[in-house]
Amino acid sequence: MSGKWSSASLPVKKRKLDGSSSSSGSASDIKQGGEAAMEDPPPTEIADTLNSLSASLENKPRNQDDNDNDDDDNEDDDDEKFLVYWKSLTQDDVLYRRLAIPLEDAIEFMPEPSKYKGRYKLAELKLMDHKKRMWNMKASFDELSNSYLFSENWDKYLNEYELEPEDVIFLYEVAPDDEHLHIEFHKRKLHNINPRKFLLYKKSLTRDDVFYRRLMIPLEDAVEFLPEPSKYKGRYGFLELKLMDHEKQMWNMRASFYEECSSYLVWENWDKYLNKYKLEPEDVILFYEDPINTNFLIEFRKRKLPERKNNPKDATD
Repeated sequence: MSGKWSSASLPVKKRKLDGSSSSSGSASDIKQGGEAAMEDPPPTEIADTLNSLSASLENKPRNQDDNDNDDDDNEDDDDEKFLVYWKSLTQDDVLYRRLAIPLEDAIEFMPEPSKYKGRYKLAELKLMDHKKRMWNMKASFDELSNSYLFSENWDKYLNEYELEPEDVIFLYEVAPDDEHLHIEFHKRKLHNINPRKFLLYKKSLTRDDVFYRRLMIPLEDAVEFLPEPSKYKGRYGFLELKLMDHEKQMWNMRASFYEECSSYLVWENWDKYLNKYKLEPEDVILFYEDPINTNFLIEFRKRKLPERKNNPKDATD
């Protein structure tokens, strides 16, 4: 494999990682662009991103042993690694359990998409992780996004290493004759996240919200953070809502618009959210804008029960 290797947002030139570079797969030594641009420093935004992935991360590189006492005669193959692709995982990569790699990047290490009887054939990619475990992943080509979507075993890899949005994966070539690539990851730095939240909606739950297992949001409030209702073939469609709660659990809910009450009714998985946190009428829910991702944050406050008055008979002495 040869030529230019890149990620969708941060292109990199395929480059050998010599013995002085981090064995973690750090991209800190990889410059942007072609040969003519190799002498120029990368843009500030890219430089900040690359520096955040360097060996100074608080998490130890995922392929580095606890000791570095290997003899010179038994050097690790890391000296011959070539970075071929890297990506900061998106919400969709994690929540929908499939890794999307644009064709313009994947074509360097994947075959050209081809059809059989009018359908695109599945493509296979073999990956070895930092524990020498093999992952046989299969991908389908999606014309709409012009990307390969890796699904088979990608979910198991996510679960094995508890990867989250904004964690970064790296794909390497070690030996040209290998039939597999190597995969590594770095966990994101959480201290860079802006903790501020912006309140979008607040409601004291009604009996109907709880007992009929659907949350009613009046249109006059909903339009502040949800799209205007629209019809398709004379009917209102479903609205998808992604909500992250205070325990970092994702809730994929659906809402429908009802003209009779001029409100959105959130129903799918709302009952499960109620049950998990044992919400009752007069408990308060709060929707916040997520400053990092495209979903919303949801929290609740339990209602304040009236204070119990002391019974004089309970007093002693």
